[in-house]
Amino acid sequence: MSEDKELELAEEKTSEDTSTEEESSPEPLEEESASKETEEESDSSEDEASKEEDSDDDEPEDSDEDDEDSDDEVPGADGEVEVVAAGDDGDSVVPPVEPGAPGPGEIKGLAAFFDLPDDLMLAAAHTRDSEYDDFEAFSPFPIHGMDDAMGLGRSWIPWVTFGAGTAGLITANALQFGTMTFDWPMIIGGKPYAPWPAFVPIMFELTVLLAGVITAVVMLIAAGCFKKPFIIDKEITQDRFAIWISAEDESFDVDEVREFLESLDPVEIRTITRGA
Repeated sequence: MSEDKELELAEEKTSEDTSTEEESSPEPLEEESASKETEEESDSSEDEASKEEDSDDDEPEDSDEDDEDSDDEVPGADGEVEVVAAGDDGDSVVPPVEPGAPGPGEIKGLAAFFDLPDDLMLAAAHTRDSEYDDFEAFSPFPIHGMDDAMGLGRSWIPWVTFGAGTAGLITANALQFGTMTFDWPMIIGGKPYAPWPAFVPIMFELTVLLAGVITAVVMLIAAGCFKKPFIIDKEITQDRFAIWISAEDESFDVDEVREFLESLDPVEIRTITRGA
């Protein structure tokens, strides 16, 4: 009996030892997980510290750019910004562009105004002899001799009239002779197959009709009547005369053109800009 009890006691001790080992085994796992969490926290804190250092490094660059911008712009008296341009001789303040001042590329030309037609004709003759080719003379009524003063040649409109009249004459002959002589020849009142004296009125009427209508249409197109008119001054149609030099001229220079127009002794010189 004693041996059996000893065996039972030994079995109970072994079972108790195994249970204690099972209870004590999770503790190392918990310690390992806790150490991993502490390592992750330390890594995240290091990343945040590095990000803060990078942001601190970027902040001085922004401040330097702000300082450069503040150096390049100087507020004017009216609250406008004046640009400071650095050159060889140092910094110079460039004043802002006035609202009414024409910008580069906006000038269409210069106009000189006169009170008398004789003054306009004399100014046109001087401009004709100058280096400027793209110019015009404006007056409220036609001035005899202005074509010669401006150096204008003969107009090409009469050639249009001649061509249109010739086309009308040919059309009238083709219509009458083609029908009455070749297509359907008929003897009317004992007349021949080609009674040309009877066709003369139609020839004349069709020649005058085409010549007059086509010439009028071409003249209106050449004069720019179907375009938006270019008005220098509304008083030109009343009692003012003007010489106009376009900015599209190859020799155009604002200062030189103004100096030339001043030599013509005008009443007024005006710079015409786009949208004026």
